[in-house]
Amino acid sequence: MYKLGRRGMILQGRRGDISIRRNSFGIPCIRAGNFADLLYGLGWVHAHDRQVAMELTRLIGKGVAAEHLDPALLGVDKVMRRYNLWGDASSQARQLSGEALELLEAYCAGVNKRFAAGRPFEFKLIGHTPQPWTPEDCIIATKMMGIVDLTETQGWMEKFIVQMLQKGIPLAQIKELFFHLSEEPGEEYLQIISQLKLPEPCVPETIPWAEIPRFQCSNSWVVSGKKSVSGKPILCGDPHLDTSRLPAIWQEVILQADDFYFIGATVPGIPAPALGRTGDLAWSATYGNMDVVDYFIEEVKDGHYRKGERWLPFRVREETFRVKKGEAVKVRYYENEHGVLEQELQGDGYYLCFAWSAARDCGAESVEKMLQICRCRTVKEAMDCFAGLDFASFNWVIADRQGNIGYQMSGRCPVRAPGWSGLLPFPGWDERFDWRGYHDRKDNPSLYNPPEQFIASANQDVNEYAPMKVNNLSMAPYRSMRISQLLAARDDHTVETMKQMHYDIYSLQAERYMELLLPLLPDNEKGRLLKEWDLRYSSDSRAATLFENIYREIGKAVFGELNFGPEVLEYLVEETILFHDYYWNFDRVIFNENSAWYKGKKREEILKQAVERGLAADPEPYGAGRKIMLKNLFFGGRLPKFLGFDYGPVELIGGRATISISQIYKSNGREATFSPTYRFITDFQEECIHSVLAGGPSDRRFSRWYSSGIRDWVDGNYHTLKAGCD
Repeated sequence: MYKLGRRGMILQGRRGDISIRRNSFGIPCIRAGNFADLLYGLGWVHAHDRQVAMELTRLIGKGVAAEHLDPALLGVDKVMRRYNLWGDASSQARQLSGEALELLEAYCAGVNKRFAAGRPFEFKLIGHTPQPWTPEDCIIATKMMGIVDLTETQGWMEKFIVQMLQKGIPLAQIKELFFHLSEEPGEEYLQIISQLKLPEPCVPETIPWAEIPRFQCSNSWVVSGKKSVSGKPILCGDPHLDTSRLPAIWQEVILQADDFYFIGATVPGIPAPALGRTGDLAWSATYGNMDVVDYFIEEVKDGHYRKGERWLPFRVREETFRVKKGEAVKVRYYENEHGVLEQELQGDGYYLCFAWSAARDCGAESVEKMLQICRCRTVKEAMDCFAGLDFASFNWVIADRQGNIGYQMSGRCPVRAPGWSGLLPFPGWDERFDWRGYHDRKDNPSLYNPPEQFIASANQDVNEYAPMKVNNLSMAPYRSMRISQLLAARDDHTVETMKQMHYDIYSLQAERYMELLLPLLPDNEKGRLLKEWDLRYSSDSRAATLFENIYREIGKAVFGELNFGPEVLEYLVEETILFHDYYWNFDRVIFNENSAWYKGKKREEILKQAVERGLAADPEPYGAGRKIMLKNLFFGGRLPKFLGFDYGPVELIGGRATISISQIYKSNGREATFSPTYRFITDFQEECIHSVLAGGPSDRRFSRWYSSGIRDWVDGNYHTLKAGCD
C-alpha cells in the first residue's frame, strides 16, 4: 500500500519521474517533466484519494449499480441505461486523436497503478473489485456532468408542463408562468396531450451515490485591471452543488512542470483540470441553462411509430440487469431517430420520446478540448476551446495574463422548428418538427472585454449575447444583479473585496417583495421586525424567517389553493428541485398585478392573507433551520455519528437569491442541498489562488485530510495555494 505524506513519493511515469507530495493543507502537489506524466500523476492521486467516489460514479454511469452495490439502485440503473452513456462512450473512445488518446491513456495508467495496490475497505466490505480504468470511463464521467440534474431538470420541468395541461391548467396561464413558451398549439394537439402516456412524474434521483459534480447553480465573475487595485484581472469561482456529503466533491491539486503549472479543482475520474488557473489563464464555470433536451410525441401502433403516413419499427435495445442477491431483470428500450421512449410499450397510444443533443456522437471532442484549455495562453484561444465542449451547457468566465476577460457558453443547441420554444413536446410523426442539426457553437452566447470592465455569471438568461435563443428556463436574475451591483460600485477591487462578495447574504428578491409587503405589515412586534429588516439572511435574523414564512404562504395561496391544489404545490416545493431551480417563473406571476393565476381575486387581498398566515407562528432565528449533516458518500448516514464518518451539523448560510446561496429540500425522501462547495479567487498580480473547500483532500475517514477544510469553508478562512508545493 502506498502512503502519500509531506515527504511524498516518486513514481515512474511514461517518460520520466513524477514527484507527488502533500503541502501543509494536505493538497497533492504533482511535479513532472511533461504534461502526459502530470496526468499520470493526477490519475494516481485521484485513485489514491478518491477511489471509492470514482468507482461509484462509474458503476452508476454504466447502469450496473444494483449488481455491485445495492439492489435498491435498480431504478437508477434503468434510467442510466436509457441514456446509454456506455454505448456512446465506447464508440467515442475510438475517435480520440493521437495526442488526446495518449494523454487519456497516461491518466488511466496512473489510476490503474494505484488500483493495483489494493482496494479500500468499503469495497472489501461488499466484496467488490474495481476493474481497470479506461478512456471510455473518462468519457462516461464527463458526459454524466452534462446529463445529471442539469439536463434532467429541464426535462422534468417540460414533463411538468405536460402534466399541467393534462390537469386542465389553461394554456394562457402556463404561458404566463413559462414566459418563453411561444407555441400556439391547436385543439387537436391539446387533445393528443391529454391522451399522452406519462411515466412516473418524478424521475428517481439519478445519482444518490456518485461523486460527479452536479451543478445546480453557481456564480462566477471577473473584473478587468481597470477595476482592481493591482491593475490586473481578478477572477472568482463559486460552483454550487450538493453540500450534504463527504468527501468533498472537488479534488484540489497543484500540477507543476518546468514551463507550466495549474492550481485549482479537478474531478476524480476526469483527466483535465476543471476550475482554476495556470500561469497564463484562469477560468470558472456556472450552469448555462441551454435547452439541450426536447420531448417528441410518438404515435405507436402494433409496436411501430408513425412517420408521416408510414409505420416504422423501433430499434429495440434489450438490457439485462443483474441484481445483487436477486434475479436478473430484462428491460426493453425503444429508440428511433429522435431518441428513446420514456417507458416500455404498454399497448397502442401516444408516448414521450426523450431527445438529448449530447446523447449520440458526443464526448471525444469535449475531452480533447478540455485537455487543451489549460494550455491556452489567451482568452480568445480559450473561448474557442470552451465553445467546442459539446457535452454540456456551461457558462465559462475567463481571464488571461495579458489583461483580457471573456465569457463563453458551451453546449450543443438544437435547431428547432420555427415558432417552437422546445418547452412543449413536438409531434414526432411530422418531419417539419424534427431537429435541423445544431447551431454553430461559435454563435453560442459570448462576451469579450465588455465596456463595463466586468462579467457576472449566475445562471441568468443570456439570450441577449447570442443570435439565437438558447435559454427558455433560466434561473432568477437576482444573484447576477447583486454581483453586478457590487462589481460596478467600485474600481478598487482586491482579493479581500471578492471574499466579502463570496459570503454576501443580501437578497434582491426580498428587497423587491418587501416593496409589496411593507404597506400590509401590522404595527406589532413581528411587523416591526420585518419593517426594520436589513434584507440579509443573517443566522440570527428572525425577520428573514418571517419573510420566508410569508413567501411560502404566497406560493401556497396562488399556486396551491387557487390552481394546482395544496398537495401538489407542497410536493413540488418539498420533494422536488423544480421550484428551487425555477422560482423566478413563479415570482414573475406574483409581480404581475393582473395575473390570470389570481382567478379574479385582487393581489393585495391574497398578499394580505399570506402576511397574516406567515406572521402567525413565532419565528426562530433563520440559521436554526439551516443546519445539515455532511454524510459519508458510501455509508450515507447509516453509521453512528461517533464513528466520525459524518460531519456536522453545519449551517448553510444565505437564501435562494443571495450570492452565497443555499437551498435545502428533499428528493425521493432523501435530504438534498445545494450551496457553494468551492470558492476560489485569483488576482493575476500573484501566482496563486485563494480558496476554501467543503471537505478535505482524502476520502479516508481516518486520514487527517478527510474533513480538514470544512471549518475554514464555513468561516471563510481561505488558504493560499501557490505554484509548486510551497
